[in-house]
Amino acid sequence: MLCYSYGVPSSAAELPTPDALREVLQALLSQGQADEAIEVACRLLGRMHEHARGLELRLAQMLRQAYGRHSEKIDPRQLALLLAELARQPEPDGQAEQLIAQAARARAERRARERRKPTGRKPLPADLPREEVVHRPPAAELRCPHCAAPRTCIGAERSEVLDWVPASFRVLVHVREKYACTTCREGVAIAPLPDRVIDGGRPSAGLLAHVLVGKFRDHLPLNRQVAIFARAGVDLATSTLCDWVRDGAELLAPIAQAIHARALGAHALQIDDTGLRVLDRSHPAGVRRGHLWALVGDRCWTSFCYTPTWEGKAARALVEARVGWLQADGYAGFDQLFKRPGATAIEVACMAHVRRRFVEALEGGDLRAAIAVEKIRKLYRIERAAREAGLDPPATLALRLQESKPVMDGLGSWIAEVYDTVPPKSPLGKALYYTLGRWPALVRFLEDGALDIDNNGVERALRAACIGRKNWMFAGSDEGARRAAILYAVISTAVLCGVEPWAYVRDLLEKISAGFPQRRIDELLPDAWGLLHAEARLRRDPAAAPAA
Repeated sequence: MLCYSYGVPSSAAELPTPDALREVLQALLSQGQADEAIEVACRLLGRMHEHARGLELRLAQMLRQAYGRHSEKIDPRQLALLLAELARQPEPDGQAEQLIAQAARARAERRARERRKPTGRKPLPADLPREEVVHRPPAAELRCPHCAAPRTCIGAERSEVLDWVPASFRVLVHVREKYACTTCREGVAIAPLPDRVIDGGRPSAGLLAHVLVGKFRDHLPLNRQVAIFARAGVDLATSTLCDWVRDGAELLAPIAQAIHARALGAHALQIDDTGLRVLDRSHPAGVRRGHLWALVGDRCWTSFCYTPTWEGKAARALVEARVGWLQADGYAGFDQLFKRPGATAIEVACMAHVRRRFVEALEGGDLRAAIAVEKIRKLYRIERAAREAGLDPPATLALRLQESKPVMDGLGSWIAEVYDTVPPKSPLGKALYYTLGRWPALVRFLEDGALDIDNNGVERALRAACIGRKNWMFAGSDEGARRAAILYAVISTAVLCGVEPWAYVRDLLEKISAGFPQRRIDELLPDAWGLLHAEARLRRDPAAAPAA
């Protein structure tokens, strides 16, 4: 007799064909086993139902990814369906609720102050250069119509119009004067040749910085920059700009190495990756997939590294020497890093990835997932309260132990209660399995207030590479991808440190090409550089604003 398990089939191939099912049912009925035939049919229908639900969920996810919104916000009305059941679980109260209330009042007062501000246009920055254009009345009106005497200027009315002058090129002509003795006519003195950013190259530090920041911060491919330069009357080849990027990356490599060392030595380190297409003539498709890794240390040091493959060995090599907290998304390649004898890296899991799986289960129709989503929402409310109150790590840890720990305990108890009642291949079953497998690392944020509850900081760092990838599409080679990692590291860290990237990169190129001492490289890192160049502090970069 055919036997059917209660598991959900992973593919239609696991389901019996109609002819095979008919034979089984007819055999059971001919033997007088009607109850067994009904049981087999019911089990099969249940499996088909679970399989159909899984396919519907996958289709919905693919459609949302292609056409819908990517936000994972949940309608509060959905969560209200299980308020009665949630009411039996421990609720965070006390200090967290007070902080949340204080933050709400502060936001309300801030909005009230903003509403009281004049609603007119904001004044233009006082430090912008101003050019006065004087307008006089027509000549016929400069004499009095009554006595014909000339009128005298008694004042003027001023109004400002914001103008835009397109960026323009200029040519710096270096004239080296030569001096000689006209008496004895022995020897000639000539001014030394000024340093060039690229030996024998034409770009100044300012132009090269503009090209680098344009591609790796403003996401302008080099061919598009060539077209922009052509409109200004300068004809450059795309290959020329590629050479400039190569030389610029070589100059900035020591800065990227120092940033990587700072990130690895940070108290809290986050790591994640994104795919990157790389041209490869030896590949059948002409292009293959590499991976760009971002490492964010203490929320201010952003290092990027490239690996040609997604193998665990290559990924582990990036953080092999890590000592302390390492927050990742559950990538299996890091398991050996955390579990090997004498491991020095301590795994910290990401709550956002856990929430994402429960949201998928809820969207798949299993309302029980709302319990987990609601509890995770409370955890994020506590984190937001701590952040808006400006709590330092010790105070944040005390708040978490008082408020977040009961919520985590309740979440763990609920998972243990329902785990054996959920089919393992269902969306909720997969979410429970994922959460339980990372539970020790998931509660690590309750051990150190300097840790983040999720890995979103490094995902925000990767956003620049993801947006750029949509524009320049691929790297020309593995070496080109490594150069991109160098430039992303330098520019992204500058933005995190509040430094204007063009001014920073231009100054770096000038100093390094002039032979800046390697032993003083720390003076050129964005945090130290920003203290010495207060005028170049980043005013506002919407792309650098953290996600809400």
